[in-house]
Amino acid sequence: MLQGERHLRILDMLKQSRTITVKQLCDALEASEATIRRDLATLELEGKLERTHGGAILTGHTTLTIEDSYNQKETMFEAQKQAIAAKAFERLNDFDSIVLDAGTTTLELARLIGQSSLHLTVITNSTTVSSVIAQNPHVELIAVGGKVRLNVLASVGHLAIEFLRRFNVNKAFVATNGISLDSGLTTPDLDEAEVKRAMLGCANERYVLADHSKFNRVALCQIAPLSMVDVIITDSGIDPSLLEAFNNNDIELIKA
Repeated sequence: MLQGERHLRILDMLKQSRTITVKQLCDALEASEATIRRDLATLELEGKLERTHGGAILTGHTTLTIEDSYNQKETMFEAQKQAIAAKAFERLNDFDSIVLDAGTTTLELARLIGQSSLHLTVITNSTTVSSVIAQNPHVELIAVGGKVRLNVLASVGHLAIEFLRRFNVNKAFVATNGISLDSGLTTPDLDEAEVKRAMLGCANERYVLADHSKFNRVALCQIAPLSMVDVIITDSGIDPSLLEAFNNNDIELIKA
């Protein structure tokens, strides 16, 4: 296969999955690891992708206007999301009050809470999160009302925001579609962005749960600047240069 054809195939595969490993590319393109790494280096110089530890992601500063379906997101990076959730669970203490948003990574945290015996007060706008947390009889569960966004079964809109403003919780755990040093946390949906911002605003400690593919990506609507975030928990696939860049900007970035 000619170099130009490999480059097109690499970009096509990235458009479908947003992130890919060198091994996956070697298998799909029947090329050596050295060849694939040279291809990735060339495409990075052209601004078409960003190399990560062991692979690549689409170049981050394109605006995302279309969001993957909930079912699509739930099957992506499942092991990484579970590792992130386990690290976030370590930050919980008995009798904490927390707020959880509607995300596939926060759902993994909710599953851990549901299987635990922690005494918590949990506020969430997600019916899916509520259903798994309710398995823990020691949780006081508070559901956020409002207009339901059907593709994620979560309450959004003015009523949800006003409801959240009534609370002061110990910790907030939110997910995001994009994270960048310049644009902060972003998501394609304006209603969801406003609810996530309200969740961060009512908490003393604010955690963002995001796998490595979300970094250097910018979606249409800003949730919040990074100044509103205390800790970002991600997975071991994060590029070491990104880890250093965030830590150099006084943002605590933890690898699960």
